[in-house]
Amino acid sequence: MKNVLKWTLPGLMVLILDRLVKTYCGEMEITLIPGVIALRPAKNTGMALGLFQDNTLLILLASIFLVGICACLLRSMRPQGLAPVAISLMAGGAIGNMIDRLALGYVVDMFELLFMDFYIFNVADAGVVSGAFLCGLSLLFRPQDWSKRKK
Repeated sequence: MKNVLKWTLPGLMVLILDRLVKTYCGEMEITLIPGVIALRPAKNTGMALGLFQDNTLLILLASIFLVGICACLLRSMRPQGLAPVAISLMAGGAIGNMIDRLALGYVVDMFELLFMDFYIFNVADAGVVSGAFLCGLSLLFRPQDWSKRKK
């Protein structure tokens, strides 16, 4: 039970925070830190970096595939260290954006970095990206965390 909580808690936290921010801040336009970050709601019909605009079905299938891969990794391997946290963050973010796509047909993005010309993003996006980054770090520096489960 302890491992299941360790594997799911980071993703659940991303999912819950994503839903809360979208529910309570999704309509706000406000500068949070001048020159750094602002809330500015935007409808995103694509995915990362504006790919596959208006192709909701393809993006939903890709999200389902990502969540499935995450579940298979947690089930078939015995990830340790950063690996289960990384997998959970990616799954939580993917599920958060899937909820938007299923309910609205698009994803609500709202965080805009003011110090650079960058895409607007949301908490779920941050979960997917930080999870992928942690996966990369874990694979590079702790490959033993990804060993196969003994039967």
